[in-house]
Amino acid sequence: MRLRTVSALILAASLCVSARGAEEVLFPAPLHITREVTGPVSQTRTVIDEYCQGNRVVAISGQRTSIVDYAKGTVTTIDFAAGEYSVTPFEAIARVGRVAPPAKSGWKVTRDGAVVEVRGARESIRVTPRADVRLSRAALEAISGTAYPNQGGEDAQALAGALRIDRPRVSTTAAAAAPDQDYALPGETIIRHEEGGEVLESRNVVTRVGDELPPPQLLAIPPGARLVESRAMATGRMLDELDGRRQ
Repeated sequence: MRLRTVSALILAASLCVSARGAEEVLFPAPLHITREVTGPVSQTRTVIDEYCQGNRVVAISGQRTSIVDYAKGTVTTIDFAAGEYSVTPFEAIARVGRVAPPAKSGWKVTRDGAVVEVRGARESIRVTPRADVRLSRAALEAISGTAYPNQGGEDAQALAGALRIDRPRVSTTAAAAAPDQDYALPGETIIRHEEGGEVLESRNVVTRVGDELPPPQLLAIPPGARLVESRAMATGRMLDELDGRRQ
């Protein structure tokens, strides 16, 4: 949910997973979310299509596909332009995240009409909820990229609480399929981070919501594609080597 999470979303097409019981279905009905993400430095806009169904999230951005398979506990990334793909276990991503745990910043939640703001010492997150799309807590964390193997800090906890829907539900296709859903989808998320007198801003805007399935041709590893080491796997290997030298 913090600034580095949005940057990672642009680079890795939303690699996000959630800790949950094996029996839980995150997305009982197909959910297709189109996002427009603007990075904090270059201000380049990237369009990302997320296809959520069952216990799998597929994110497609340009010629790059990321498949998060909760049953297998893996993230598969396919780079069609480079003719490469990688498969990363959840544990490898979690290990890298444990090196730098989220800092505590005393986050506070305020409301301005429909807009929710979570503010820390040098960072603020403003979210406009979409109550027409209702999610379970685990599904919200999966979409937001704040759950295992990623690390959701105090800001994620505070924001999730603010997105909880307590009023009576209005029946929708998604809600009818999963009546226990009670968190609003973040429709627009603006993250501002202050560093050395400079303010960096990222935007993540949901431009469309539907129920389409992902294009099958973008889910299959192309013939002849080369298996490569993901960044998380490479970082984990370096950490293992450092640990070996210290012993």
